[in-house]
Amino acid sequence: MIMYILTFIITIILIFTNAITDAPNAIATLVGTKVMSFRKAARLSAIFNFIGIVVMSFINISVANCISSMVNLDDTKNGMIVLLSGMIAVILFALVAMKFGIPTSETHGLIAGLTGSAVAIYGWKSVSLYEWKNVLIGLVWSILGTVLVGYFVVKIFEKIVNWKNDNIEKWQILGCCGMSFMHGAQDGQKFIGILILFFGLVRNAYIPETINPLNYVGIIIYTAVIMAMGVSIGGKKIVENIGSEMVELDNKQALMSDVTTVFTLFIASMTGIPVSTTHAKTMSIIAVGKNKKAKIDKSKVFSIGKAWLWNFPISGMIGYSLAFLLKTLGL
Repeated sequence: MIMYILTFIITIILIFTNAITDAPNAIATLVGTKVMSFRKAARLSAIFNFIGIVVMSFINISVANCISSMVNLDDTKNGMIVLLSGMIAVILFALVAMKFGIPTSETHGLIAGLTGSAVAIYGWKSVSLYEWKNVLIGLVWSILGTVLVGYFVVKIFEKIVNWKNDNIEKWQILGCCGMSFMHGAQDGQKFIGILILFFGLVRNAYIPETINPLNYVGIIIYTAVIMAMGVSIGGKKIVENIGSEMVELDNKQALMSDVTTVFTLFIASMTGIPVSTTHAKTMSIIAVGKNKKAKIDKSKVFSIGKAWLWNFPISGMIGYSLAFLLKTLGL
């Protein structure tokens, strides 16, 4: 019973941590270009994150399906150890990165942490190579795909948008709403998948290969509420880091960055591919900035790149070590 309660608490902390450390990407350019204050932008983002989680869950819940199928948990006791260890690994890495204002991918940390802890308990046979293939596709899409989409967005906007007559700031607010919606649509589903795994273990119930959202309405709403609470607090240092310090974007470029990220995340969500919203947003800022010859702080980009590079191995090793320790102690 203690393990159940602890795992559930850690799950809520992880959802909250993601909302604080990852969701700020949605408001980074809006705040960075001084269209809206950090606090107002965070509250606006919280509303659309909530809507995004709920709406996308009933349009296409295949991202949650991917996460709930990532590892095969054969029994309740060891399954709880896998979940607990994997999520602690993500939280530890994310909090350290947040201290330095570096946006990390809780998506990749979660996948690596779960994989590492599952290998420690069950071995490699418990890991779904098919779902890992989707993760790697998502990794490539969130980086290279975002750069490609950003190139076309810049070209299209230059052709069809009359910047002099359009009210850019209002369009930026709309872009922030779209970004927040898609953050919820992507990241919210990942934690819905985790909670489905958790309650499946608690009830010793079979996890279906294809999730029917009507059977998990309570989990969907609960996840949306917790994430909205975290988003409303936000991560101000992260917003400053990627919204104004990494690349100096003007209002037009900031809007193009948001549009790029929305399209990247929408395509991934509709195809059931889990991607890092952090990667997509950061790469969209860099892609638009490079296309428009904005000033890019290469040291900031390098530090973020290092965090991305170390995310998989460190989260995986922490997950493995914690699971191995808990199993050895007989907890």
